[in-house]
Amino acid sequence: MGPGSDLITEDVILGSIPVSRRWLDLNLPRSRPEALQLVHAYGDSMLGTLNSGDFAVVDTDCQVADVDGVYVLQANGQLFIKRVTRRMDGAYVVTSDNPNVRTVDVLDGSQPVRICGRVVYGWNGRRF
Repeated sequence: MGPGSDLITEDVILGSIPVSRRWLDLNLPRSRPEALQLVHAYGDSMLGTLNSGDFAVVDTDCQVADVDGVYVLQANGQLFIKRVTRRMDGAYVVTSDNPNVRTVDVLDGSQPVRICGRVVYGWNGRRF
């Protein structure tokens, strides 16, 4: 989020997080459990949807923005979490949810952007 985070060339895996099948069936019924990854969100560009420090559950099977939503995008060697919507002319609009952060880009295919997955669940990572 924000200005983007540098792309890490190798995954940092802290381990697995056990989640019950029942929880998955109730909250993420369309996602394949093996395709889900937990991503730590940094920055304030998606404030209100994902706050800095929250975790995003990302469905990595979704590598095409065929549904308007929040996606993890890779561009210019950085990762971004942004809202992606499709326009009537087929171009994609990439925006931040925080109205104080004016990030708006229109993707018309001329820029190399890879969709790494769709955010399907936000998980609050606050300490108590």
